[in-house]
Amino acid sequence: MALRLERRLEISRKLSASISAFFIILAIIAASLVFELLGVSSVETLSKIYYVFTTPATLLQAVLRGLPMGFAALGLCLAFKMNFWNIGADGQIYMGMMAATGIVLMHAYYGLIPEPLVLPAMVAASFIAGGVYCALPAFLKARLGVNEILPTLMLNYVAMRFVDFLIYGPWRDPKGFGFPVSIVFPDYARLDSFLGHSAYVGFPGAIAVAAVLYGLLQKTTLGFEMRVMGQNIEAARYAGIRLGRTLLTGSLVAGGLAGIGGLVIVSGIIGRLRPGASPGYGYTAIIIAFLSGLNPWLALPASVFFGGLLVAGDVIQSTLNLPFAAVQIFQATIFLMIILGEFFKRYRVKVVR
Repeated sequence: MALRLERRLEISRKLSASISAFFIILAIIAASLVFELLGVSSVETLSKIYYVFTTPATLLQAVLRGLPMGFAALGLCLAFKMNFWNIGADGQIYMGMMAATGIVLMHAYYGLIPEPLVLPAMVAASFIAGGVYCALPAFLKARLGVNEILPTLMLNYVAMRFVDFLIYGPWRDPKGFGFPVSIVFPDYARLDSFLGHSAYVGFPGAIAVAAVLYGLLQKTTLGFEMRVMGQNIEAARYAGIRLGRTLLTGSLVAGGLAGIGGLVIVSGIIGRLRPGASPGYGYTAIIIAFLSGLNPWLALPASVFFGGLLVAGDVIQSTLNLPFAAVQIFQATIFLMIILGEFFKRYRVKVVR
C-alpha cells in the first residue's frame, strides 16, 4: 500500500474554503508551538493577534499595511489569468515608489508641477513605471518566446539596486543628516492629507480597482481573450486572438497596479523613499493571489489578513520583547502553511494498493 498524489480536475468553492480554513488554523497551532518553544505563552500571543483584528485602530493599520500587497495581488490575478507568471511584482512596486518620488522632487526642486496636480501625477507616474517594467518581459515572451519567470524575478533586484543608487546618491535629502532617505513628502503629496488616514483613500480605491478588473475579465472581449489565452494558448491562437497585443495590455495593467502599491508605501505609509521600503510585499502578493483563487474580490480581504499578520508581528515584538527573528519565524510559519493549503487544493492524496 502506497500514497500517490493525484491532480484535482476541479474543486468546489466550499472545499477550497474548507482547505484554506483548515491550514490557517493549522498555521496558528504551529505558530503557537513555536512561541511555546521560545518560552512565550501561546495564549498571550494569540490574544495579541485577536486584538489586532478586533480593535479599530490596529485593524485600520492592518488595512493600510495590506494595501501595497492588495494592489500588487490584483495585478497578479490578471497576469496569472493570462498564464503570464509575473514574479516581478516587487520590482514593479519599487518602480512605482521611484516614479512617485521623482514627481515630488520635480515639484520641490524645479516647480515643474503645480501643487494641485502633484498627487494625480504621482498616481499616473507610478502606474506607468510599474506597467512598463512589467511589459518588458512580456514583450520578450511575445516576440522571442522567452519564459517570463526568470526575467521578472531578476528585474526585482535591478529595480531595488537602482532605487538604492538614487537614495545613496542624487536623491539623498541634503537635510537628512547623511541618512539615505529622500526629502519628506509635503502634505499635499500624502494620501492621509484628505480624510485623515491613508486607508480611507486607498481601500475604496482598491475596491474600485477590483470592480473594474472583475468587469474587465467577465464582461469584455479583452477579458475573454485573456482568459482563453490563459487556459489554452493554442486554442487562442487558432481563434485568431492577437496574443502579443493581449499579453502586453494585460502586463501593462498588472505591473501598473503593483506600481500603485509602491505609491501607497511612499505616500501613505512612510512619507518618503528609503532603501528596503518594500519588505517583500511583491512576493507576499503572489501568495495572496493564489489564496484568493485569482478572484479580485477575494484578494482584498486576503491582503488585509496578511497586513494584519505584519501588524501583529510588530505588536508581539514590542509587547512581548521578542527578537525580530522570532516574529519572522511566526510569519513564515503561517505563510508556509497557507502555501501547503494551496498545494492540496490542486492535488489530493490517494491510497494505492
